[in-house]
Amino acid sequence: MAILTPISKSGFIMYVGGLEFFWTQFSGINDSSATGEYANGTGRRIYKVIGPRTIDDVTLTMPYDPSEATKVEQFWLEYDCAFLTITVQPVNCDGESFISEPYILEGVQLISLTVAEADRESGDVGTIEIGFTVN
Repeated sequence: MAILTPISKSGFIMYVGGLEFFWTQFSGINDSSATGEYANGTGRRIYKVIGPRTIDDVTLTMPYDPSEATKVEQFWLEYDCAFLTITVQPVNCDGESFISEPYILEGVQLISLTVAEADRESGDVGTIEIGFTVN
């Protein structure tokens, strides 16, 4: 029987080509297929078929630091619809030693920027978030 050696959610480093920042959160990859249904015409049974696959949009988030946020905002303003690459690399607890092959999302495009969310009654850390569509 295999012995599992899982890692925590903090056991990943994430980066985007062209945006070399310390991202702390990644929304995850959800790759799913559409499904359709049909009746066989003679019985009282509904069957399912699998349709095309799609990957949901993804986000990267980091704590809001004014000097780093300015760089991300500038990248957003200058973005020219070029295709980018997101890499999500599992690492050991030292944060540097790779423990398996990375997840690589190629052909992603920047679609959103969320910044300056404010709540004067909160002690939560402010964040900056960028969203991507994945092909």
